[in-house]
Amino acid sequence: MEEDQKRYFIPSSYSRIVARELALSERDLPRLLKGTGLSTDILLPGDETRLSGRQQLRILDNGQRMLDVPEFGLRLGRRLDPSAHGPLGYLALSSPDLITALESLRDFLPARLSLVSLEVVLEEDWLSCTLDIKVEANRDERRVLQECFALVIQSFTESILGREFRDARIELSHERPPYHAVYTDYLHSPVEFARGDNVYRLPARLARVPNASGDPDSYAMAQALCLKLLGQVPDAALSTGDRVRRLLLGSTPGSVTETEAARAMFVSKRTLARRLEAEGTSYRRIREGLLSELAARHLRESSLTVEAVSAMLGYGDTAAFRKAFRRWYGTSPTAFRAGAVR
Repeated sequence: MEEDQKRYFIPSSYSRIVARELALSERDLPRLLKGTGLSTDILLPGDETRLSGRQQLRILDNGQRMLDVPEFGLRLGRRLDPSAHGPLGYLALSSPDLITALESLRDFLPARLSLVSLEVVLEEDWLSCTLDIKVEANRDERRVLQECFALVIQSFTESILGREFRDARIELSHERPPYHAVYTDYLHSPVEFARGDNVYRLPARLARVPNASGDPDSYAMAQALCLKLLGQVPDAALSTGDRVRRLLLGSTPGSVTETEAARAMFVSKRTLARRLEAEGTSYRRIREGLLSELAARHLRESSLTVEAVSAMLGYGDTAAFRKAFRRWYGTSPTAFRAGAVR
């Protein structure tokens, strides 16, 4: 179990946010880091030391005891605006629309902090973001992380929309806490407790609302930096699914077969399939999801022809791409683009 804890990391910049929330002086910093084995230097501006999941959870535990308020997770989450997430935040803020911002957050989260992951699904009525906490955490630690998650998604959403938004549906897996009345001071939409998953649901109609501050050049620069950071993440910190996504993002995804992916990862196709199944996914699901997302992004953000988008994704036959696109979105690429730019 200790070995698993070391797989998950988070940069020290998030611990600085904890220290700021507590308004600590220099002499108080050792108390925040008690039991972590870390030097107070990691709390200095500019430090990006990678902390293990266990170290970060210990800092959260220490911080909650020092602040001594039950809504510690909500107070901390309120500080986690997009700028707190470095290049990942800038990538989202320069995205052309909300779904691209959330998908970018999902795609590159392993490069920033691997102790949690995000699933983004667009359905007929809802655009849903689901949190998965990978690191082993106790009940109170999970509650803090779940509260932070809700506030992070709210902050990204409202930054893209340019306004406060009150029509989301927020589902959290922890029981309703005694301080539940203060949730409305932090979260702008109703919260349901004791649910099976931690999900932030947004009306599907918001998915492709243009981001007024979106900028293609800034997005391309931030994406290139995030890709570089993702490539620097040690394989031990990535799930098998993360590794497959990294492989596909660095190539022409439509042209990479499952056999080729397995070979690149030095395992058999059967072993790759078994490991992905253990993570609740499959090669086809990852590949199809990535292809559909990239196709939509190119059609929304660029003036490339449908044929050019098809070729960029690795389809040798544009007709096959059009057929796949209709399966993903229920419409043709041309009609999708026309609807996206209205």
